[in-house]
Amino acid sequence: MKQIDERERLAVLAANIGYFNNSKKPKFKKIFDRQKEERQLKHIYESAGEKAVKKHRLAIYQRVRKAFGAEGG
Repeated sequence: MKQIDERERLAVLAANIGYFNNSKKPKFKKIFDRQKEERQLKHIYESAGEKAVKKHRLAIYQRVRKAFGAEGG
């Protein structure tokens, strides 16, 4: 798996070098957009936190339903 990851990294590097060599007006942002990467990472961690909160709330709601005798809980 390590070798596959390394080969993938090298292939991406080669494609990026080819883009810069062959483009008339190369844009670095097309290759790597730091702000976009940070937004994606932030979204991943925020959505995971939201899911944990939702699960916690659902557990509380189910306990309340059981306490008040609701069926299907």
